[in-house]
Amino acid sequence: MVARKEEIKLLGRLKKRSDFLCVQQQGQKWISKGIIIEICPNQELGFRYGLTVSKKVSKLAVMRNRIKRRLRAVAHEVLPAYAKQNLDVVLIGRQGSDERPFEDLKNDLIWCLKKLGIDKNEISSDQSG
Repeated sequence: MVARKEEIKLLGRLKKRSDFLCVQQQGQKWISKGIIIEICPNQELGFRYGLTVSKKVSKLAVMRNRIKRRLRAVAHEVLPAYAKQNLDVVLIGRQGSDERPFEDLKNDLIWCLKKLGIDKNEISSDQSG
């Protein structure tokens, strides 16, 4: 499943530190091998996501940026299916995210969303008919 440009544009971005902190303090968190995901409902702001990779993961900016690019690609493939919901999602890179196969990262994200109770409820019913 590859997202189209129109679907990707439906995804808003978290850019301000205050937004990231709000998700961290008020939201739910789930950890998988490749990523950590934090989710918090927002007040009718649509679906927004943000990426972060700390210096604990790698001291090298090149490596942190590579992990962010991979997480962005995973987000663009998986998250448009959830774009009708009012959620803020933060994807946090982990040690080894740079070497983990892309399909595994994608499955990690889907698994985390299911464990957090976030479902593609409206979308799956629309496509099944």
